[in-house]
Amino acid sequence: MNIDAYLKRINYRGSLDPTTQTLQQLQVAHLLTVPFENLSIHLAEPIILDGDALFEKIVVRRRGGFCYELNGLFAALLRERHCGILRP
Repeated sequence: MNIDAYLKRINYRGSLDPTTQTLQQLQVAHLLTVPFENLSIHLAEPIILDGDALFEKIVVRRRGGFCYELNGLFAALLRERHCGILRP
C-alpha cells in the first residue's frame, strides 16, 4: 500500500492523527472521489479482492469498484501501520 498515492487519489490533504474526525474526513474524501462501478462484471474481468489488486485497480488505474472492493481498499488503508488511523 502506497499511502501517499492513495491519499492523492482521494484528494486528501488533512491530518492522519488517529481521531474520529480524521476517519470521517477520509471517508468523505473517498466517497466523493472513487465511484461505485461494476464494469468488471460486464467486461468479464476477474474479481480479485487482495489488497495489491484493489490498489492497482482503484488507485493506479483510477477505476472505481463495488462495495467490497471499495471497502476492502479503505480498510487496508486504515490497517496500514504507517498511517496509524486505527492505532492509538
